[in-house]
Amino acid sequence: MNDLSERFLQHWPLASWRNRTTLVAVSGGVDSVALLHLLAELADHATRKKLIVVHFNHCLRGEASQADATFVEALAKKLGLTARIGTASCDWSSDAEGGQGLEANARTLRYAFFEQIAREMEARYLVTAHHRDDQIETILHRILRGTGIAGLGGIQPARELLPGVGLVRPLLSFSRAEIIRYLKAMGQPWCEDASNATTEFTRNRIRNELLPYLRDAYGEQVDHALFRLGQQARDCQEVIDIQVQTLMDLAVQASALGRLVVVRKLAEVPSYLVRELFVRIWNEQNWPRQEMTQLHWQRLSDLAESDDPTASDTMPGNIRAMRDGDVLVLQKV
Repeated sequence: MNDLSERFLQHWPLASWRNRTTLVAVSGGVDSVALLHLLAELADHATRKKLIVVHFNHCLRGEASQADATFVEALAKKLGLTARIGTASCDWSSDAEGGQGLEANARTLRYAFFEQIAREMEARYLVTAHHRDDQIETILHRILRGTGIAGLGGIQPARELLPGVGLVRPLLSFSRAEIIRYLKAMGQPWCEDASNATTEFTRNRIRNELLPYLRDAYGEQVDHALFRLGQQARDCQEVIDIQVQTLMDLAVQASALGRLVVVRKLAEVPSYLVRELFVRIWNEQNWPRQEMTQLHWQRLSDLAESDDPTASDTMPGNIRAMRDGDVLVLQKV
């Protein structure tokens, strides 16, 4: 067993996923090919039978996209694993942008396919190959857009994908350079996505221009500093989440209208925690957050603190916030 494999098991011990149906998201790129090899190498015979390769063809790069799908299917067969390949409709990129942008919509389609297969296969896990470089790019991207502590935490190492299905990212502390070395040592090829070299998307400019500049100017410690920042932000957010849950139990009630917030119970609560409480409500209600800015969260906090018992406001996504005495009613119109 090589060093990479040993470290991988420290992050995600075999006992956690032994003999459990696990979907492995494989794009064909270096990171996901390495992830698949690691899982196949470390799994015992019974567990290997429960590794399912999932790949989604977005059809954005013509023959190159089809070549990636063919490569993934062949790699799964070589490793003795089942593969499930999904394919987008040819015109989705022009019909489905919906204001979110191409990358966001591509991700929505991809994860909808993964969730469908997870239900069909009664999977316990979906595993993706996000690595340390992805984490650093994500944190920088969020800093540039403007973010709070939760956003500074970057990509979460694990979260719930569906009830009973966990999304796990066991490569999150591994650099792209060591992942490449791992595959080169075994002579395993991978697919290169030519679109990654373009500067069309902000994330590509961060990867190909901003990060190289920062590394040249300030050294490799840039990567370590940003990665540590993400870890510290996640630690802070855990503490905040505990306090927000206490507030949820104390001041928030379910209603046929949506959610009722008893604002008199928030009288001595710092505004930051009140804003975080509204973020939690939005997440639990699955209300749209794409257009919610810091200003919107502050407007909600101001409503909760207002002396006007009839004050009201409307948030993006047609979410109406109305004061009714010492209760703030939140509902989707």
